[in-house]
Amino acid sequence: MESHHYTCHYCQKEFVPKRRKVQKFCSTSCRVRHHQTSKGLKANQSQTLAQPIQDSKPMEVERISAAGIGNAAIGTTAADFIKSLLTKEENKTATKADMKRLESKLKRYHKINNMKPNALGLYPYFDLQTEEVVFR
Repeated sequence: MESHHYTCHYCQKEFVPKRRKVQKFCSTSCRVRHHQTSKGLKANQSQTLAQPIQDSKPMEVERISAAGIGNAAIGTTAADFIKSLLTKEENKTATKADMKRLESKLKRYHKINNMKPNALGLYPYFDLQTEEVVFR
């Protein structure tokens, strides 16, 4: 670390640099204030920027209105309707009714063609409900 003292370019105080050998400001606040003053802000404005701004009027809180809810509902419905019109039928999501219709078309037992019959001559089938191979 350096033991040499430097002078802050903003507040003119002497300081020992903490990070670099060539450090122009003693703190971050001095660096920011110097930048603000060099960019055309007055010194008194930079001091007021550091202080929190307080409004004289109370903060207004938006309230929920029936018109707002209605507009949101209409917008959502319109967006969903347009999306359903522009989406191809094969790209739409499956509904419960679609799944039940598909399930009713599937048979429970499916014959396995690449297995030979067992010793009793029964053919192998795959049972979709129990997920096991059964001989019938």
